[in-house]
Amino acid sequence: MRVDATLLGTGTSVGVPIIGCSCAVCTSDDPRDTRLRTSAHVVAHTSAGPVHLQIDAGPDFRQQAFAGGVSTVDAVLVTHEHFDHVVGLDDLRPFFFRDRTPIPVLTLPRTAAALEQMFSYIFRDGTYPGVSRLELQPVEDAFTVASRSAPEATVEVIPVPVFHGDLPILGWRIGPLAYLTDVSRIPDESLELLEGVDVLVLDGLRPTPHPTHLSFEEAAGIAAQIGARQTWLVHMTHDVLHAEADAMLPEGVRLGYDGLQITAGA
Repeated sequence: MRVDATLLGTGTSVGVPIIGCSCAVCTSDDPRDTRLRTSAHVVAHTSAGPVHLQIDAGPDFRQQAFAGGVSTVDAVLVTHEHFDHVVGLDDLRPFFFRDRTPIPVLTLPRTAAALEQMFSYIFRDGTYPGVSRLELQPVEDAFTVASRSAPEATVEVIPVPVFHGDLPILGWRIGPLAYLTDVSRIPDESLELLEGVDVLVLDGLRPTPHPTHLSFEEAAGIAAQIGARQTWLVHMTHDVLHAEADAMLPEGVRLGYDGLQITAGA
């Protein structure tokens, strides 16, 4: 199965450039140094047709959807409940203007409970006219997502438990592609779920250590353990000048950038 992914955003929680900052990265004219909040759009090409998966929907989602040509969403995979990963869920409303088929929002039970509270008018009250038909579905084990327009097209998604500091969150494996953002530690049992991955998208905040994210050195070590053909780092801060930092990474590990299109598998 071929899986295509577009990195819609590759920046940290405040984005890059940072408001009020005049550092070399925030004033760079290299477009790869402009980073919206981290998210991705994944298309799994099955024998029955494509299935479109949106991973996270942060504050830049509307802008990212235009830039990335996102016109279909069959499910939303939410890694965790932090603002920069979920606050754009309301921007999914246009996907229901022509098709009222519900879109599942799949995430950990804890995150589902947080989203129900944050977006009560969507998930609890149902009182807002034209509200999105998003359906929270807590998950912990592998599940199947179907295309809204062609239900016979389905893809298996495997949740990959990881840690963001002390917070348990989810990464995702979709066939030959794995996506792990906001990671500081991957348990051994989760590494087993990543065996045979062709392309890995992995958290890599900056060169220096951080308590809740992987440094470049830590990310490169994990990439070597997993052994994917390609590893792309995301969630970078304004400490990272793309051209300089990318050239210093080991073979097979590169910095992602907004708009990057990736293909995994056949």
